Amino acid sequence: MTRRIRLGVLGRPYGLKGGIRLKTEADPEVLAALERVYLEGRGYRALGALEFVGGEPVVYLVGVGDRSAAEALVGTPVYVEAEALPELPEGTYYYHELIGLPVFLEGEPFGEVADVREAGAQDLLVVRKGLREYLVPLQAPYVEVRKEGVFLVAPPEGLFE
Repeated sequence: MTRRIRLGVLGRPYGLKGGIRLKTEADPEVLAALERVYLEGRGYRALGALEFVGGEPVVYLVGVGDRSAAEALVGTPVYVEAEALPELPEGTYYYHELIGLPVFLEGEPFGEVADVREAGAQDLLVVRKGLREYLVPLQAPYVEVRKEGVFLVAPPEGLFE
């Protein structure tokens, strides 16, 4: 079964030849490695070209050749197949890979990662323990991600009260 990962959402058109701004937090190298994306409700589209304008990615999808066609796609969620994502360097992870990992506190099992939320300046791990969920900043020194799970090294004081 193919697992799709949300990449972002299509924003405003760019230019007259079908360019569309892509609102995403994805690394430019990840975007450059993609051959196709899945548009919610519209199916797969091949990526014809990718450019960056003011640091913002602009995608050119095969079959979207003018501004009117691009305008019809504004607000469309964009997904990518997990298998299509390029390999990351050792010790780095895609957020979807963290979901379901066990979480350890002081070396003891604590819960599991239920989700990762993008929260502006700092992303948050949603850690589920029983029926409770805790939001943990996904950054050093609080969290250390290893192959065997997520370790809460120095969680903020009072987080689990």
